Amino acid sequence: MKEISIIGFGDLGEQFYSFLNEENLVLNVFDDVYQSNQENIKANSFNQYLETNSNNFYVALGYKHLKIKQDILNKLQELNKKTPNFIHKTSFINKTAVVENAVFIYPMCNIDKNVLIENGSLINNSVTISHDSKVGKCCYISPGVIVSGNVNIGNFTFIGSGVVISNGIKIGKNVVIGVGTVVTKDIPDNCSVIGNPMKFLKQPLILK
Repeated sequence: MKEISIIGFGDLGEQFYSFLNEENLVLNVFDDVYQSNQENIKANSFNQYLETNSNNFYVALGYKHLKIKQDILNKLQELNKKTPNFIHKTSFINKTAVVENAVFIYPMCNIDKNVLIENGSLINNSVTISHDSKVGKCCYISPGVIVSGNVNIGNFTFIGSGVVISNGIKIGKNVVIGVGTVVTKDIPDNCSVIGNPMKFLKQPLILK
């Protein structure tokens, strides 16, 4: 029987486990608030996660905790823990695409040729990422996003559902793109944008 560990078991962790539970697994959960009476789930304190002997770690922290996620992945790497990808069987990954470690790719995604997805990013349901694009570290791309060719997305960026990004766009680090935005111009670091036509917001979008 295979044994794995999930760090964080809120809505995202439970959703992720529902995908993994297609197999016969023993799951170690590392979350201070989670409790379970299921025989195949062992609930542990988040602060004790480094003590586990599990072979594989999945960091299931959502869009509100992207930098914390990076810190945890860095620590796991220092300790030589395994942080494999999860790619749903219904998604298509071109053979020339590069998917680094600890990446989650949800159902019905299409990852085109020469795409790079860096460590820790999450690609949600039905996302298309076109040729020669790059997704930085610990980004969160929501369902139904369309990324055109030659797009560069910086680290820790959140992209809301239904966003469309035009060809050749450069998006900085720590960017928040609101639901349904059509991105037709470059976005600098630490900005929030929304709308069609896209507008820059004076106050950052609050992710709820």
